[in-house]
Amino acid sequence: MLIETLIFALFISLLRGGKLSRLGELALREFWLVPLALLIQSGVYWAAVRGIGLGPSWLSPALDTVSYFLLLFFTLRNRSLPGIRWITLGILLNTIVIFLNGGLMPVDPSFLPETIRVALLAGQGTHGLMTSTTHLSFLADRFYLDIPGLQKQVFSVGDIVIDIGCFFLVYKTMRNRDNIAIEVKGSEV
Repeated sequence: MLIETLIFALFISLLRGGKLSRLGELALREFWLVPLALLIQSGVYWAAVRGIGLGPSWLSPALDTVSYFLLLFFTLRNRSLPGIRWITLGILLNTIVIFLNGGLMPVDPSFLPETIRVALLAGQGTHGLMTSTTHLSFLADRFYLDIPGLQKQVFSVGDIVIDIGCFFLVYKTMRNRDNIAIEVKGSEV
């Protein structure tokens, strides 16, 4: 859903006179944390799908949770940028539900095909099936979107909040007549 949000934000921003070049002026502190967190998440997911153990049973969920804390730190370092507070809140909501559920994002099984339910029951992937024992199930991946032409998606409240923040970040950056990087540098003084 994030990709569609970013495309929508770019489209609306351009329609409203925004400049794509302004995204290049965006000064992001500690940006290296984002690819590091995504690399960790991808590695944990890949190992789970392949059935490769990364060590003790607690290691994969711990690494996945740590990746979310890296993203939180990144957003806190960039909190003066438009939309970042929304992104921070969304990541925090996802981090809390993942942490409280053993490092797995609970997902509503009613939206999943049988093959994916079986794989999740076997411990594959970074998600777990939502049950009556799921903590904070209202924050889990429990919403479903099926728009023709797009991939079917299950998402959480945190994902929605992240998308709102990403939309504002792109839209306000592209529409900003002043250089966002100057504002960030001014706040560091």
